[in-house]
Amino acid sequence: MKKRFRAFELGALLLAACLLLAVPARAAGRWPEKEHLPVDFADMEYTGYDGADLRSALAALERIAASSAAQTESAAVRAELEELYGQILAEVDRLSTQSALIGIRYDANGADQETAGESAALSQLSVQIFDECYRALGLLADTPYRDILERDAGPETVEELRSYQALTERESALYEEEERLVQSYDQVMARPVQVVWEGQIWTEESLAQDRELDDGDWWEISALLERERNRAAGEIFLQLVRVRTEIARENGYDSYADYAYLENYGRDYTTEDIESVRRAVKRYWVPLEARLADALSERDMRALDVRSRAWGDDILDAVEPYMGRIDPELAETFAFMRQYHLYDIAPSDSKLPVGYTVGLPAYGTAFIFDSPYGDHQDYSTLIHEFGHFNETFHSTEHDLWSSFYIDVGEIHSQGLEVLFTAYAGEMFGPEGGRAFYWSTISNMVSSVLEGCMYDEFQTAVYADPDMTLQQVNRLFKSISEEYGWAYDEGEEESYFWVEIPHTFQSPMYYISYAASALSALDLWLISLEDRDKAVDIYLELAAMGMSRPYRETVETVGLEDIFREKTMRRLADGIQDRLTEETGERFGGGALPVVLLMTAGICGAAGITVGVLLGWRRRRWKRATAAAEDPWEPF
Repeated sequence: MKKRFRAFELGALLLAACLLLAVPARAAGRWPEKEHLPVDFADMEYTGYDGADLRSALAALERIAASSAAQTESAAVRAELEELYGQILAEVDRLSTQSALIGIRYDANGADQETAGESAALSQLSVQIFDECYRALGLLADTPYRDILERDAGPETVEELRSYQALTERESALYEEEERLVQSYDQVMARPVQVVWEGQIWTEESLAQDRELDDGDWWEISALLERERNRAAGEIFLQLVRVRTEIARENGYDSYADYAYLENYGRDYTTEDIESVRRAVKRYWVPLEARLADALSERDMRALDVRSRAWGDDILDAVEPYMGRIDPELAETFAFMRQYHLYDIAPSDSKLPVGYTVGLPAYGTAFIFDSPYGDHQDYSTLIHEFGHFNETFHSTEHDLWSSFYIDVGEIHSQGLEVLFTAYAGEMFGPEGGRAFYWSTISNMVSSVLEGCMYDEFQTAVYADPDMTLQQVNRLFKSISEEYGWAYDEGEEESYFWVEIPHTFQSPMYYISYAASALSALDLWLISLEDRDKAVDIYLELAAMGMSRPYRETVETVGLEDIFREKTMRRLADGIQDRLTEETGERFGGGALPVVLLMTAGICGAAGITVGVLLGWRRRRWKRATAAAEDPWEPF
């Protein structure tokens, strides 16, 4: 995921794209020219941001733009406006960078209330600052000097600026309340949950450490903990739904889902368009995932996790050689990231359970953050996030005008993952390599199912914003069953959905994983026939950045239209055919009607009937590691 920080974007609250300042420095092949400052992350100081210099520049620009002198062409006036505009761009980049730095600190220590407060304050300031920028630049757009804006923002955006309406007090209050509730969710998820069972207090930590409980008691306590987490986080979600519904209605939308699709993400498809994708997923892709689950053996996964046991720089060492085999400039970017320590992928109990890439535009670079788990998925996460890092590192869009077509952005990450499958055997050996290869494809298929499932779930909730928590839990159970989830007899509610931070932090984001995963799998199938062609498509797409919406982008680079049923079936059939070809006799032994847990190889814990999702993964890992002297011991 490419993490975004909240800011205002032409009439809507957006998760602001912390992209990069364009400063010409060097020619770099297909990539545009820009400067990347050689500054170690440890030397990037968090100073906070008060907005005084930016507001001073905005005030000066407003005075000139509103004066009679700005109504006729003048070299002196143009020079002054150019200088002020440059200051504004640089100050917005500085604000975004400071927001990123405090956000990284907060995620590294989620229990730090002071940092949480500082991060929230900067997010709120960003909303105000972006609003003030657009209001001031709207005046400039109405003068003969509008071309100053057009070269960065484009004529359409400049035209929109001319009619820009500032935030109302009501809108500002709603956005501030939304941010407060998101912070509350973060705090709830960072705190340990506790329940009383048979007179004893239990937490996830104490449950993980207890080796005397039988499986029945362990699962009963685990379920109690899950329900308590659901209660605490679920009530926050209900409040968020109501606040966001008000935001949508303030902007002329009946449903927040429709609002988010267009205003937050600028998608060139609608919630109605995606219904055809969901239908095809349920028809063709749910059975496919079950077959993939059947094809991956416990032994293969164990072999993979034994071979992939590593942390931090060891993972970087393992991945780095293959970047140059895809593209020399990828290798250069990776080396820069390592040289200046633009990552935090070390394990820590204080970290929030998130992984993302965020831009540091004042330095012309980016940063990768991850909370690792100590298994093969850490390799996939690094590769995934480096796809984001590479795009962000090279992007020349100013932060004030940055594009936010995240459906495209996730192809940058997932596309790199599928290209890396070619090196799985070299990285992890024959058995481990096979498992990594197919777990990558299975994870991608799971992204398709989960993206559609969570999108359908959120769309339904926002269509009926007065639901109770019990109704929401029952709704999720009903929808998840259509995507292959299995529940014990008598279960009427599902509680797990609160573990997915996107539902709270980035509403209606999840469908981007599905759309991009489908395009990434299309790229993978192309690579099996013509590796060079697939690499060229990927690099062309990465060089385009996120400047165009999803459907336009995939058409431009020659990928298939996922909104056609025949495309959805062709892709599913292509994966199945490849699986049959590769696994032969091990395939077709009875498809499991469950969603695959891709981390099932950890300590041999296979066959779990709930999805490849964070909370279950975390709790299962804790249970498994508590039950063995050496969870990494091979067969």
